[in-house]
Amino acid sequence: MEHLECEYNLPVDLLREILVRFPVRLLWQLKIVCRSWNSLISSPEFAMHHLQRSTLTHPPPLLLCWKVPVGLAGDIKHCSSQSLILDRQHQPQPVSHPGDGKFIRGSCNGLLCLSEGFPYKTLTLLNPSTRSVSPSVPFEGSDECGNDFFCGFGYDILHDQYKLVMGCCASSRLTDSKVRSGAIVFTFGANPSWKTVDHPVFPYDFRGPRNEIFVSGTLNWLVCDPTSSTIDSELEWFVLTFDLETELFGRFCLPITRMHRDFCEMPPLQVHNNCLSVCYRTPYEPIICTLWIMKEHGDETSWIQLFAITSDVGIDRGSLVAPLYISEDHNLLALDTGQVLVYNLRQNQLVSRVRHRYDWVYLYRCLESLVSPSHYCGLN
Repeated sequence: MEHLECEYNLPVDLLREILVRFPVRLLWQLKIVCRSWNSLISSPEFAMHHLQRSTLTHPPPLLLCWKVPVGLAGDIKHCSSQSLILDRQHQPQPVSHPGDGKFIRGSCNGLLCLSEGFPYKTLTLLNPSTRSVSPSVPFEGSDECGNDFFCGFGYDILHDQYKLVMGCCASSRLTDSKVRSGAIVFTFGANPSWKTVDHPVFPYDFRGPRNEIFVSGTLNWLVCDPTSSTIDSELEWFVLTFDLETELFGRFCLPITRMHRDFCEMPPLQVHNNCLSVCYRTPYEPIICTLWIMKEHGDETSWIQLFAITSDVGIDRGSLVAPLYISEDHNLLALDTGQVLVYNLRQNQLVSRVRHRYDWVYLYRCLESLVSPSHYCGLN
């Protein structure tokens, strides 16, 4: 479509400050207004400005993304958090990029990182909001870990680079009479590169989903200390963290460190109010769910309890509630088995249940953004 020239008297800086407040879908439509608007909205600088403002908004718009089915064949789909809360409907939309043979490996700043092959043969960046995709880049991952690996995808703000981290789940322990080699850090760019870094020296293990959470320039995973089991089968849980700037692993404590070995009671990590959060689920108890947030990332003294949900509000006592999103009007969007719950925190009542038929253990939260996948793979 041909772009026209715009005639307006607004200074460019003022126009930018007006447009940056618009949602992604509207901005994508406004690109066809004229050449100058298209150039402005398509620029990496505007995309970053829009992203920074969105992340300061409480709460930022979210897409929920997943692969259907989880295996090799199937589509990558998404739905809007707002449609679930306001319309009370589950209306998944397919992403135009074919999903066969691909897996979602992480989400950051509106980009999904997709892998293909095992061990990974290629990596691709996809923006589901704009449906733009980068060329696939080769990735020579090791098969040393087999299926027993973890990975994470995040943004190094200091170097303006996106990185994928991959390591063995049992790397910190002796296996087959030898110590595993280091974790891999892959950096996207015009000249993509990878390097190995030391795994943590402390013992850790994954029990359940290995989805990472990106927050404050770090990747974070929920792990346990396999050497900490007590007589009553309790394990010490903590956060394994990786700083994308320094490329170093670390750890910090949860507000409640010991939990039962049972996978169902494992507290999932999430992000709320731009802070790392952890949800403690206690089915069949008077309080079935409590959510804590870390106000200052990495500061173990900054954990505070944000809310608790009791069992007398219409949610089944056996529910394993996993909070996903809190809207500006205090509606909590949470996953439960076979359904999505909308719960109003201020009124302390269940608003609606939205049924779904997918296994959403592998669901990813994705910001709506204008970030260009190709830009960060060295193409403009």
